[in-house]
This record gives sequence, structure tokens and C-alpha cells, in this order.
Amino acid sequence: MTVGVQIASMLSTVDILLLLGVATLGHVMAIIWLFSDRQAWKFCQIKIYDLKIENAQVRRELKNSLHTPTHAVLLLITISAGAFGGDGSVALISSVIVTFLIAEVWHFVSHRMMHTKTLHWIHAEHHKSRICSPFTAISFSFWEKIIFDLGIIIPLVILDQTILPIDATGVLLWFAGYLIINSYSHANFEFRKWPYPRRLGKFMTSTTYHALHHSRYTGNYGLGTRFLDRAFKTEWEDYEGVFERVTEQKTPLKRLKEQVIETD
Repeated sequence: MTVGVQIASMLSTVDILLLLGVATLGHVMAIIWLFSDRQAWKFCQIKIYDLKIENAQVRRELKNSLHTPTHAVLLLITISAGAFGGDGSVALISSVIVTFLIAEVWHFVSHRMMHTKTLHWIHAEHHKSRICSPFTAISFSFWEKIIFDLGIIIPLVILDQTILPIDATGVLLWFAGYLIINSYSHANFEFRKWPYPRRLGKFMTSTTYHALHHSRYTGNYGLGTRFLDRAFKTEWEDYEGVFERVTEQKTPLKRLKEQVIETD
């Protein structure tokens, strides 16, 4: 039996399809958002920044995206080595939840560390994009991509081998969801409506939330939730004011460091 056949026998059809999906989904979603923007579809019309994205930025982001499928390779190696053998609906659901929690914490911690002087070289490539394009979500240095992925996968392997069976499908489903949401989170348009930040958005981030991090270079470090930014006081205080201005007044920001004074 060849190595390829051995690996295939350890993976379910669903897992194989999900692996192929998470290997390509970042690029697929970027192309979808680019097409939607070029076609001026309705949900792409609420711009966050009224600033031009240069073609040179998109070319640089595409070059950086060549190692985007790294997470799929690492997951394939991990699963093929016998990890993530959990089975059943309970293991599936718990694996999605645990992956989500680990990713939220690891993203915040590693993100903050990469904004220190010593480690910023790892993250600097991603921040060359001050205004996000559909391809910014897949533009990282090789080392940042490896660090983010291993920071999620290694704790999952430890849990799987000790106290909590991890289901491969659950992990892959989280990665698929992450790639879809993260792609939109790096767009320069907002599809949610006011008063989203006062409702579900009290807990969850938005495209506007992350756009402020890129344009202002600091603050709003969270991945999908606002909890850790609030706990460590790293959330931009005018975020909700910016969101209201962009979505209600339909007035995009004109400058990278522009702030909004709330009047309520």
C-alpha cells in the first residue's frame, strides 16, 4: 500500500473535501469579494475608507498568499499521524467550540506580541496593507502563518492525546468558517447594519472593527470577539461611532488616522 493510499484510508471523504476546501478557500473568497466589489453589488457599497488601493498592494498580497495553504498541509500531517480521532456528534461540536476558544486566545496573545518592537518583523508584512483589499486576509509572512497555525494545532493535539478527543471534521469546519469570515473581515466594506455593535456586535467583531486596526496600526487586536480587547483596554473607543457613521450616515473615513467623536 502506497503512502498516499495509507493517508487516504485514515481520512473520511468529508475530511478530504474539507482539507481541499481549507487549502483553497482563502483565495476563492478573495476572488468572490473582488468580483462582488467590481460588480458594485449592494452589500459591497458601504465603504469604510474612501481611499484608493494601489495595484502594487494587490500584487504584493498575491505573492504573499502563495503559502496560504500551509494550514491545510499541517492539518493533513497531523491527522495522518493519527491525531484528531474523536468521533460522534459530541466530539464534533466540542471540537468546533474548543478550536474557536483556542484560536481567539492565541490570536490575541500572538497578535499583541507581534506588535512589540522585538517581534514586529514577523507581522510587518501583513501591516503594509493599511487599507484592506479582498486579498489582505491571505497576505502574511511565512513565519506569521506558521506561528498562527501551530499555536492552534499543537494545543488541540495535546488535548486530543490527554483529556478531550478532538474530531478532525470539527477542526476543519472551524478553519473553513475562519477563512470565510476572515476574508470578509479584511474587506473595505461593511455589510452589517447599525445598531449591530449594540446587539450581537457587543460581543463579536466586524469588518469595521478590524479595518481600524489596519489603518491605525494598533488596537482592536481580537479575531472574532471583543472580549479580550475590552479586558486589556486595547479597543478603540470610537469604534461604535465609526461604525454608525459608515453604515448610517454612509460617510466613509477620509484619512487613515481619522477618529470619530460620539455625540450621544
